[in-house]
Amino acid sequence: MMNDHLFNKTQYNFFAKHLKADLGKVKTAKSCQWVVDTHRIGRIVNGYWLYTEKDRLAIIQLVKSQWNIDLLFDAYPQQQSRIDIAANDNDEKNNALAVSKDFVLVNSLNTLQINSKILDINAFSSLGIYINANKIETIEHKQIVLVENLAVMANLAKLVLLDNAKHLVNALWVYRGDVKREQSTGRAYDFFRRFKVSHQLLCFADFDPEGMKIAITSGASAMLSPTHNALVNFNVGGHDIDYFKQSAAKQYLTNQSNQCDFPLAINKLFVVMSEQRQTIKQEHILAHQIPLSVFTLN
Repeated sequence: MMNDHLFNKTQYNFFAKHLKADLGKVKTAKSCQWVVDTHRIGRIVNGYWLYTEKDRLAIIQLVKSQWNIDLLFDAYPQQQSRIDIAANDNDEKNNALAVSKDFVLVNSLNTLQINSKILDINAFSSLGIYINANKIETIEHKQIVLVENLAVMANLAKLVLLDNAKHLVNALWVYRGDVKREQSTGRAYDFFRRFKVSHQLLCFADFDPEGMKIAITSGASAMLSPTHNALVNFNVGGHDIDYFKQSAAKQYLTNQSNQCDFPLAINKLFVVMSEQRQTIKQEHILAHQIPLSVFTLN
């Protein structure tokens, strides 16, 4: 990996804490193994990283050469944009924020209506467009739908919307993002929740415990889901192991259900889900043309 010789924030804070104490040994952690493997400083013996005064000074000097700061007295440097870094550093990626940090992926079934402008993006078959969330002041769509899986963003026209969901053909669809640095979910959630007062927020996720938990905790007031009747006879080939990996999410939903926090329709969906013990992914919903309805969450 690029820059894997540089101290990241975790490693910096680890050594700052322990070298200030100057104990000469530290119980082995990933940071210890890294500094031995990458910089040949100190040694691992019987589960401890052992270091000398010479090693201690070597780490302090190494940090000084990399970041021009004092490990024992200065805080780890804040991340900046690549453009800001490039003004003073030949390595524009050094401790840089992801280029896409402020961007979210949006799409629509009709026109995109943002900042009092109308953009037709349906002339192309695409995932939508990335927009800078910080630059969005108004959204003229009345509904905003947070989408769990990227495949949906490219196939909005294939969704089968029942009568109480047909108005979503005019909604703004926002991709939730991944648990990756390049497409963090945090920015999408922030953008989504910012319009809670002025818009109807809906969440569309997989039909499984994790998907239902995502919908409930997303900040949405409603979720887009198959009806319980549409799921009774659902069956596809292959082993479904995903459902059985979601015990924590299922326990969360069980607790919510026991506290009577679910509307009747949501509770009925949860009962069907628990009986079927299947993960019905959004890709399944698209492939099998399973009709979708809007369910109020609170």
